[in-house]
Amino acid sequence: MRYFKKVLYLTTLLVIVLSFHSFSQPNDSKDSLISFKIDELKAVWNLDNDISRKEHTYESYSVIPRLFVIKDSESVSDAQYVKKVNDARIDLLKKSIGLEAVGSFLDNFNPGFETDDNLLYHFRYQVGLEWNILGDGFLENRYKQQILKNENTILALTPKTKKTDGQDYVAVSHKIIYAFNTHKIKILQFRQQIIDDKMSVANELYLLKRLSRLNMLQIMQQQVDVGSMNQIYKSYNDELTMKINVDSIPKNVLPVFDVDFSKFFFVDTTVTQAKSTDSILKLQIENLKLAHKPLSDIRLNTQLRYNYYDLVNSIYSRNFMSAGIGVSVPIPLRIKANKNLVNAQAKLLEFDRKEDSKNKQTDLLNSFYEFRYKLKQYSNFYEKRKKYEELIRIERVKEKFGDMEFNPLTALNLLDEMLSTDIEMLDIQQQMYLQLLDIHSKIPSADISKIIKPYKMDTLAMSPEKINRSIYIWSDAQTKYESSYIAEYLRLNKISTAILSLKKDNDNKSAGNVLIGKLNSKGIKVELLIGNNNLLTASNPEQMLESSLAGLDTKTLTAIHLDVEPQAMSDWNTNREDYLQKYLALLKTAKQFCTQNGLQLSVSIPVFFPEETLKEIYAQADKVYIMAYEHKDSDYIVRKVKEELDVDASKTIIAIRAKDFNDRNECENLITELNQLLTTHSFAMHDFETFVKLDEISVNKNNKK
Repeated sequence: MRYFKKVLYLTTLLVIVLSFHSFSQPNDSKDSLISFKIDELKAVWNLDNDISRKEHTYESYSVIPRLFVIKDSESVSDAQYVKKVNDARIDLLKKSIGLEAVGSFLDNFNPGFETDDNLLYHFRYQVGLEWNILGDGFLENRYKQQILKNENTILALTPKTKKTDGQDYVAVSHKIIYAFNTHKIKILQFRQQIIDDKMSVANELYLLKRLSRLNMLQIMQQQVDVGSMNQIYKSYNDELTMKINVDSIPKNVLPVFDVDFSKFFFVDTTVTQAKSTDSILKLQIENLKLAHKPLSDIRLNTQLRYNYYDLVNSIYSRNFMSAGIGVSVPIPLRIKANKNLVNAQAKLLEFDRKEDSKNKQTDLLNSFYEFRYKLKQYSNFYEKRKKYEELIRIERVKEKFGDMEFNPLTALNLLDEMLSTDIEMLDIQQQMYLQLLDIHSKIPSADISKIIKPYKMDTLAMSPEKINRSIYIWSDAQTKYESSYIAEYLRLNKISTAILSLKKDNDNKSAGNVLIGKLNSKGIKVELLIGNNNLLTASNPEQMLESSLAGLDTKTLTAIHLDVEPQAMSDWNTNREDYLQKYLALLKTAKQFCTQNGLQLSVSIPVFFPEETLKEIYAQADKVYIMAYEHKDSDYIVRKVKEELDVDASKTIIAIRAKDFNDRNECENLITELNQLLTTHSFAMHDFETFVKLDEISVNKNNKK
């Protein structure tokens, strides 16, 4: 019985083992297949992940100007055709001297009889010459010739406008797009290779229920994305291959560049361009005068004729020569009316030219903003690519050390995302080049090599946190606000320098020392503002400066800030030069005084001081604050501070006034714009009290929202 139980037990155990083997075998096979497929994905990863380490080979910056050059055979300007037409008209007018051969024949079928003086005739004929001297003749043709010659000169002085012509603009844009498409297609080939390698494996893993539908759809979406982009870029380039010289296209990736706004925006304000513009206007006005010459309204012609008459009541015919002169004068002659018309049209031309110049500058400014926006986008994608590089590096390390968290499909998707980012960056670069083409089309006289500069990540406009900020604090504000509040306000607003105005009384000086101490404790520099215009005429300005420092510790100050305004004097317009000389003499004295006391010298000046005066001011001052008040448009400020920045941008601070703005946001937007456009990143705000009120307005607006 025991034996039977033992046999039964062994038999049952054998059945269980065999059953387990029969069920486990397919699962083991399935797991092996999954493991094999994952190994295939790892092989794809090991084969392709080095793509992330490859970098573009860039062309040199010298290629960029050459890209914008169009050969004569590739471009024909309509100005050339206009000149040819004008030349043909001039040649025609030269041969039209107003001289005409005339002739007439008249036959009287029934002339009658017994007429006096034998004037009736059977027939007559006349031949001769007529010469129109004034209107519609010799002199007016000379005027017309001169008008056409002037038009040719205007064509020569007018820069060729690529955008208007169209042909050059399109030809260069084709080159740019073709060049970038070539490199986009190469990256798409890499993406397609990776997708093809993982597609079949991913599909089998999906069928084995080891890959989610969401992951499978992501791969399919990548496939569609690559296919559609490849078709767009390739079909465009295939079409262009038959139309452009492919050998002239740069082989490597075109370099990333930045635009020097100060050089291209003011290109039309150079001496040469200004003279050209003035010359064109003068020629246009001269043409108006030529077209409305009073003599053109007068008709003066001379005649010389041979006359032949076959008389009715005579057996003889009659022939003779005759000469005459004819004059036609309009009544009234309209000399004054013509002059008034010319003057009115001349003023219209001047107005239109100013408006065109203003619109052109605005258009250029918009183009520059668009370019800088593209540059910002490129910067963002550059940082995004760096993030993918780091994520791929981490996956590479995981795979190397056999980390269980390593997923080859995730890693390959990261690689695809990085390559997709590379295409986006190339596309933004392409848009930047097209934007440069748009800028160049508006100022075709500009040299491309001089308005571009190498691009580095740190050359983008500084963030708002890195803008150097100063603020004026008047003595009245110190009585309305606690010193701790003022110091904390400046700290929170990241203001690095306070320009402090103090009254001469001891109480104010004492309160000032407390405020200066609190500002210094927060790392805020203090400049002592002196705004006494009497310094201009003072016999001993050093004594007045010494008096301003009385009761203060110079070690707590960094500079004396002179807010002396010669332009505010009542007789400034008549004694401008004298006041400027006195101001410069004051600066020299103040500079010596500051040096002796271990202080710097800062000054506040308006935007309209002459260039020679500016050079001497910058020679004495350590900082120059430009009072760009009453205007809140960046276009105006950029133009107005150009001379100061050209002298020394490192010393220049742009001062803006709070009461010129509706709220703080509007003010900050202007500072951000100027920070991008100018070569200085230092700004001063005028003044503390009104800026606090400006903040309150902004807070109230936000609360209402």
